[in-house]
Amino acid sequence: MISGRKPPWYRSSVVSITAAPEEVSAPSLASRLFTRRTVLSFGLTALIVGVAVWRANIDWSTAWRDIRHADIRWYLAAVVAYYSAFVVRALRWQLLLRNANEHCRFVPLFEILTASFFVNCVVPAKMGDLYRAYLLRMRQQISAMKAFGTIITERFLDLFVLMSLLVLAGGLTFRNRVPHQLVPFAISGGVLCAIGAAAIAIMTLGRGQRILRLFPDPVLQRYENFRTGAVQSMGRWTEVVPLSVLVWVLEGTRLAFIVFALGDGDLLSPPNFLLVALIAALLTTVPFTPGGLGLVEGGMILVLKQVADVGSSQAAAIALLDRSVSYGSLIVIGCVFFALTHVKAARPARTGTLIDSAET
Repeated sequence: MISGRKPPWYRSSVVSITAAPEEVSAPSLASRLFTRRTVLSFGLTALIVGVAVWRANIDWSTAWRDIRHADIRWYLAAVVAYYSAFVVRALRWQLLLRNANEHCRFVPLFEILTASFFVNCVVPAKMGDLYRAYLLRMRQQISAMKAFGTIITERFLDLFVLMSLLVLAGGLTFRNRVPHQLVPFAISGGVLCAIGAAAIAIMTLGRGQRILRLFPDPVLQRYENFRTGAVQSMGRWTEVVPLSVLVWVLEGTRLAFIVFALGDGDLLSPPNFLLVALIAALLTTVPFTPGGLGLVEGGMILVLKQVADVGSSQAAAIALLDRSVSYGSLIVIGCVFFALTHVKAARPARTGTLIDSAET
């Protein structure tokens, strides 16, 4: 046991856990990906896609023809824009970790981040975020709960910036005539922002001490590590916020390149590109299907028909070609990073004492 440390806010006594050095192996790929939940989510996705193909008033042969004749140069530019956003995300995560007094190199963070997005594409409920914290624990010897706290802060930051840009893009696109079909997206995003702001306020102020005292010390320590990561990572706003804005601008840029690849660039304006890309990103948070598969495509088609004079077949071609980048390419490229990080995480941890400090 370690003594002489400042006790955490939730206990008058010292709480410190020291883990003996051990070799920790990553779970098998099959156990991570081929679970009942994953099978059910893909079954639900197949049902959604099947009903959409059957009931939607879309000429799929026309959409496929447009996709086959897409300009490969614009398509490759969309791929570059998409993965440039991953570079920005990794740089931002590096800053958030630095705020929490954890210094990590860029390359491992980029590998872990890309692998976690792959997991989000094949497992529902954003399980890739938990896997990202796990990988950081295995490779950088950082408390998984503290790492997860920085990830939650990152997600809340993404949500706040996304909703701000969504309101701006929506105002520029619709002015005072917002279609009623888009109102649920705005309400859902607003509710999520309110929940996020309340959670951050509670953690920052250290509320809920009486309830927390009901839990055993190991649970409290894990929560304190999580709270430390979430609260301490907030900072360097002059660097973090511009990077967050750049992430979403690159998302809109990717969609713009896709539209130009299909020869429909004159149908949408820059605010339209951003609006559609942001709503698509918001739909990926729906936990029922992996990566929002089936829901994102339908939402993009709906929004494209509302914001511009785009027919159903054109909208379907745009949505499918865009998702071939944001989902299809990530399945291929992300799988490579997932395999690499899995192999590296399976190596024995560094010899030494690993202490998950409960101090803030």
